[in-house]
Amino acid sequence: MLKLSKNPQLVRLKTRGESVCPISKTVDSFEVTVEYIPRGAALAIEEFKKIVDSYRGREILHEELAVDIMEKIKAAVNPPYVKVTVKSYYIGVEVEVVAESGGVQPLYI
Repeated sequence: MLKLSKNPQLVRLKTRGESVCPISKTVDSFEVTVEYIPRGAALAIEEFKKIVDSYRGREILHEELAVDIMEKIKAAVNPPYVKVTVKSYYIGVEVEVVAESGGVQPLYI
């Protein structure tokens, strides 16, 4: 966690990660995007990467993964708004899961 003297309106972090499908037992590669409104503190980039890397080798559905990452972000920096999007492909089908918490989604201009 980084203490902020000035708060940006929105922070967006994006990276790739891996987990294991609990059904097929195959490695699932995914892209995760986290958007949040900071409230006096921001998540350190290294901490974000550590959260994502913690799923390597772990059996978890993407639907659960998005919610789990959202809960970890909320616990770390207590943002008034957070949105986690997990994208992956399975047998040629794009899967996108969104977990969102807090207030109204910010407007992008």
